[in-house]
Amino acid sequence: MSLPDVPWFESDGLDAYLARAGLDADAEVFVRDLARDGYAVVDLGEAARALCDQAVAETEAYFDAGAVRVQDAWRRSPAVRRLAVWPAMRERLRAAYGRDPFPFQTLNFRRGSTQALHADTVHFHSVPARFMCGVWIALEDVRPDAGPLVYYPGSHRLPVMTMRDAGVNAGRAQPDDYALHFEPRFAERIDGAGLPRRQAELKKGQALVWAANLAHGGAPILDPDSTRRSLVVHCYFEDCLYYTPMSSDEAAGDLDLRMPPNVRTGRWAWPKRNGWPAPLAPILVARAVLAGVRRQPFVD
Repeated sequence: MSLPDVPWFESDGLDAYLARAGLDADAEVFVRDLARDGYAVVDLGEAARALCDQAVAETEAYFDAGAVRVQDAWRRSPAVRRLAVWPAMRERLRAAYGRDPFPFQTLNFRRGSTQALHADTVHFHSVPARFMCGVWIALEDVRPDAGPLVYYPGSHRLPVMTMRDAGVNAGRAQPDDYALHFEPRFAERIDGAGLPRRQAELKKGQALVWAANLAHGGAPILDPDSTRRSLVVHCYFEDCLYYTPMSSDEAAGDLDLRMPPNVRTGRWAWPKRNGWPAPLAPILVARAVLAGVRRQPFVD
């Protein structure tokens, strides 16, 4: 069977797909929630809740040393890696997208991120489009005063905002252009759309999955002594081109390609177009291999 060019939950053929897919009731609810709202909440179960405590213990030293965020702790933490590749989540995502997902990045937080409103399509994208998603896992119960994840149901159906849409007309954006141009323009777009605002006050072991174009960010931290321990897992899907939109000139077809790691296998996912491997710059391959050899999380 050929792979779909549009995720099933975002396609016009969703009802026909569900009629023939034979999904169980929970999986169908998951797919329909993604289609309607751009997000869905999943309880990962008791085994995952036990892993949440282990993931906290295996990453706490980074935060004690002053880290705000730990990227790719899966390289050192067995618990983070097991949560990132949770089998039930893989099955749900495969049902919703029609392609096999693979986690390529993890982010651990002790406190709320207070991140500005954005959609992941400016940070990570694919060809075909929208074959990327985020999975936000609560490693402890989330309090409303601890800076929960915020999101806007239905915003995934808005047009994807590129850096050019945000007013950056140079071929490739500069690092400062994101804060100067994208963040305010994106906030204006969401404010003008009149969509509801929600907070993810999840319980430990619950996960919120969001579509690539869903508007989300971090709420203000109202209690400065609070924690909001969480794990974010970013996923791509099989047989796509993977690229970084912020450093690409998408209008000209000049894409800053990525060779993302596959957290499940520990190897690399070579980007493909129409089933054929894309040419990559040797330095990109060398950097990817070096990162795999060093196995060091990135701390900031």
